[in-house]
Amino acid sequence: MAIVLYVGGSKDGDKGLVPHGFSKSQAETDIGPEIYTERFMELQGFGRVRVMALESLNDDAAKLRAARHYR
Repeated sequence: MAIVLYVGGSKDGDKGLVPHGFSKSQAETDIGPEIYTERFMELQGFGRVRVMALESLNDDAAKLRAARHYR
């Protein structure tokens, strides 16, 4: 299991456990399903981090949101 940060959607800023090897997860919300995909990104001052980002979120937006949660 790995601890990951969720970025975007209803889980934005939450931490969760994801089994190693899993690259997608789904959350059911009142407005429908949200699909999160595994992304690795370089964050200045933290190095390479693993996040589960909302699938529809582009890489730049995901990186900005992740950096905000790591401060």
